[in-house]
Amino acid sequence: MIRTALSLTILSTAMLASAPASAKRWYEVELIAFAQQDNEQLQEDFTIENPELDLNRTLDLLTKGYNSAGQQACLNGDSRFDPRPVTSRFVQQDASWHCADGADYMEKYQQLPLTPYAEPQDHKQSIYLLNEEQLRFDSVLNQLKRKGLEPILHTGWRFPDQSKKRAPNILIYGGQKFEQPASYVARLGAQDDGFISLLGEPKQVAQKEQAPTLWQLQGWMKIHIRHYLYVTSNFDYHYKSDEGDLESARMSQFTRVYSGDIHYLDHPKMGIIFQIRKYRH
Repeated sequence: MIRTALSLTILSTAMLASAPASAKRWYEVELIAFAQQDNEQLQEDFTIENPELDLNRTLDLLTKGYNSAGQQACLNGDSRFDPRPVTSRFVQQDASWHCADGADYMEKYQQLPLTPYAEPQDHKQSIYLLNEEQLRFDSVLNQLKRKGLEPILHTGWRFPDQSKKRAPNILIYGGQKFEQPASYVARLGAQDDGFISLLGEPKQVAQKEQAPTLWQLQGWMKIHIRHYLYVTSNFDYHYKSDEGDLESARMSQFTRVYSGDIHYLDHPKMGIIFQIRKYRH
């Protein structure tokens, strides 16, 4: 009898250890990020320099979606994504062009699409972006537009129940592109044969270095679970001042939320409306 009970215990432990990832609870989050209207009476100073956000250690779900949206626009004849040289466009104005699968459509954008494209998926295997048909915030989006507010991003993704340590920082960006001015760095020049001369002083050559592209909204969001749902968010909102200078405002928040409720992250320059919903549990 004791041996049978021991065998059942071992079997149960083995089954739990080999349980698939789909046994976890899963959720989906939907969010809309938007720009606030300019307020001349706003007295806050956003010129304080903040440490740069670390966007390298983030899970990027959006870039593939933006690229896919760009390819769809290219296939639909959107001239912004015409890959031909400028001269060919003038000579062969009515000719069609090839929209390659591996092309970088991101470089063509001056304003990112409101919703990145994603194939519809319905599984519990890995974190994935929601398809536009799976989003439910159409009425919220219309309310924002009626109030004269500018939506920047409308998207969502599905994710498993994960601890703070294991939950990834999801990369979030969208809106208008801001080109940063190039900088020049002095480097030692090389001879024609590719070697720096050992005789005399080597010449310094100014090399151009292009700063990375900035988007109107840029940052990350982490959702983890410990009895409750917790959301950590860090965003930079980039904009042009009245003098034409590129400015940045930081929004960092940590909040406990409930699934099914609609939540609002507020900032004088931007806002985010989001909802976390249970997915198939």
